[in-house]
Amino acid sequence: MLVLVAVLVSTPAIATGATQPVHSIDRAAEVQSSDVSDRAELERWLDETMADQLERHRVPGASVVVVKDEEVLLSKGYGYADLESGRQVDANETVFSIGSTGKLVTWTAVMQGIEDGRLERDSDVNDYLTDSAVSVPDTYSEPITLAYLGTHSAGFEDSLDGMIVDDPVEIRPIEEILVEHRPARVRPPDEFVAYSNYGTALAGHVLAEQSDTTFVEYVDERILTPLEMDDTTYAQPLPANLESRRAIGYTYQDGDYQAHQPLVWTLPPEGGSFQTTGADMSRFMLAHLNEGSYDSARILEAESVEEMHGRQFTKSQIDPELNGMGYGFIEMDQNGERIVGHWGDMPRFKSLLALFPDRDVGLFVVYNAPGDGPGRFELLDEFTDRYYPNSDEPVVDPPEGAADRARSLTGDYQSLTVSESSWQRILGVMTRTYTVGATDDGYLTTTRLGEGTRRWVEVQPGVYQESGGDERPVFQFNEDGRGTHLFRGAFGPATYERVPWYESLAVLQGVLAVGVLAFVSVLLLWLGAPLWRRLRDRAGPSDSERLARGLLGVVSLLWLVVLVIFLLAWINFNAEVASPSLALQTGMILRYVALLGTAGAVVAAGFVWRDGYWNTPLRVHYTGATLLAILVAWQLYLLRVLPL
Repeated sequence: MLVLVAVLVSTPAIATGATQPVHSIDRAAEVQSSDVSDRAELERWLDETMADQLERHRVPGASVVVVKDEEVLLSKGYGYADLESGRQVDANETVFSIGSTGKLVTWTAVMQGIEDGRLERDSDVNDYLTDSAVSVPDTYSEPITLAYLGTHSAGFEDSLDGMIVDDPVEIRPIEEILVEHRPARVRPPDEFVAYSNYGTALAGHVLAEQSDTTFVEYVDERILTPLEMDDTTYAQPLPANLESRRAIGYTYQDGDYQAHQPLVWTLPPEGGSFQTTGADMSRFMLAHLNEGSYDSARILEAESVEEMHGRQFTKSQIDPELNGMGYGFIEMDQNGERIVGHWGDMPRFKSLLALFPDRDVGLFVVYNAPGDGPGRFELLDEFTDRYYPNSDEPVVDPPEGAADRARSLTGDYQSLTVSESSWQRILGVMTRTYTVGATDDGYLTTTRLGEGTRRWVEVQPGVYQESGGDERPVFQFNEDGRGTHLFRGAFGPATYERVPWYESLAVLQGVLAVGVLAFVSVLLLWLGAPLWRRLRDRAGPSDSERLARGLLGVVSLLWLVVLVIFLLAWINFNAEVASPSLALQTGMILRYVALLGTAGAVVAAGFVWRDGYWNTPLRVHYTGATLLAILVAWQLYLLRVLPL
């Protein structure tokens, strides 16, 4: 139980660590851009950079590709695809899972459907599903369209249900999964960006329905074959000729690398099952950089490519230049450079594709361990700074009045990309919440699990910039001037909404931690009371007293078991989504038994005081533990661990 308490209080909801130091950088004096076309210099730099990343982030291997002006400048593997056999990564041969970076292929396919007139971006998607069991409910007056799906602004809640299974034989038709695991519409479309795997899968299904084929067959015929992406597939398991070249996924644990079997993903349009090589992705990048064509093949018209790369959703009116969404592409502008692309997050693989359309340059990288989640963005930052540096002097010191304005924004901002109806909400709340604070000298701070504390300086009311950098968080205000939403320039497909104080991580962790201690104390008193009476030669309790204490003891034990079960479910998230364990299924029953027992303890607390059970300290303890059981149930309801 002490381990549980430690986990509950160790996440960075309460920022106590040191903030990142302010570095005053004279960029004008440092700007000496290199020429990305110098292949030898590019390779030397990447060799040094990748060697440092693999060692520092504990990653066995990676594949990197850089393209420019219709040719591949560099296509190279680093480290190992398979540690046991000693097989090294080869960018031309090694097959990686690239996760949601594969969504760019999906949206390219959807744009083909729009281009040839089979689909219209602004039509209700239900109009294309008349022969399908899939439908979108009319929760709001505004229907969901392909335009909203392509910018992740359709308004779906987040859900991974149905996306992962334990074995390829369990994969069902896309239509069945989309029907059975349809997430709720929780906000009107075109209001906020909130990343949606389901939305992309739905768009792929719409395309397939109108093409009278399967999504995978369509993509193979219309994109993979024309671009000669012969080593790219959605197949699970991999064909034999690719299986022998598969990069093994690893995690680094206890000083050693642990190999893992690949996850089985069930909705090809959302990218989970997309597997490819660096060389194949170079052809995809070249097609997008060359107005839709590669060699003699054309997959899109130039106008369609421009539309996909162009701004389709602006997140902030206060700072319109803040990165938003293209059509399927995420804006990642830096140093005044136009950059669009996507990244992919798998449990063991991390990838990134970034296009510089104005420079005809593309960068792709994929790693076979989760340690380089930040590494891919570090690589993009360093690549951009090296070849397209920004000479602007960064803002370092807060302006007058900044301290008061920063304090008015403090609180927790929770991503809209969370589940609103299932226990999966735990993942979103714990990992996608920013705690915003303020320093006495006017800096804004943000803290998030896995990111630590960062410090920001105000450039205008509601707009902040990283001290010594160019990353920007921007706030949205209501009519009363209160900050309601937070946008991050580095993460286009997300919106963070300010939550009430009682939904903050500090309150959540505090209630759960104190609740655990209270439940443990109840169990100690319950189990230790007979021994205490024997040592003191005291008379035993009445039947009513024994029943009241036993009830609270059972309730305390049940809540502890429920907390442990769902904590383990969070830790083993992917496995539980693929196939809920017996423990999780048991926990889903016990949570209601614990709630019913808590109601009984409330009634018992009234008898405890009315009939004068025990002494006053024990009555206070009983009442306090009962109250904490109620508060724990309330917090679990907010997490949807206890949906009512």
